[in-house]
Amino acid sequence: MKKYTIYRGIDNEIEFKGLKGQFFYYAAIGAVITIMLTLFFHIVGLPIIISIVFLVGGLATSFFVPQHYNKSHGKWGFSKLPVVTMQPKFIVRRKAARNVVKLRAVKRN
Repeated sequence: MKKYTIYRGIDNEIEFKGLKGQFFYYAAIGAVITIMLTLFFHIVGLPIIISIVFLVGGLATSFFVPQHYNKSHGKWGFSKLPVVTMQPKFIVRRKAARNVVKLRAVKRN
């Protein structure tokens, strides 16, 4: 009988430092864009201190903003957000309350 190796967790979503799924990708794309912009600023001739401050601020922002959205929106992310906004805020009932519940008189002995 042949033996096959089992790769457990191969279908699990990607996770790094608490960032799951799409928020991990948002953080990674934000970090790459921040690094590229820092290199561009340095090539253009911006002072190195300003470039480093932009780099540190951009990397912190690209990590903490997706972290916040990960905690508030959860595993499914922004895909569930339109569903929540389409839910009704309240339900209007135009009939009187006495028509909703039929009350019977109770006979006392």
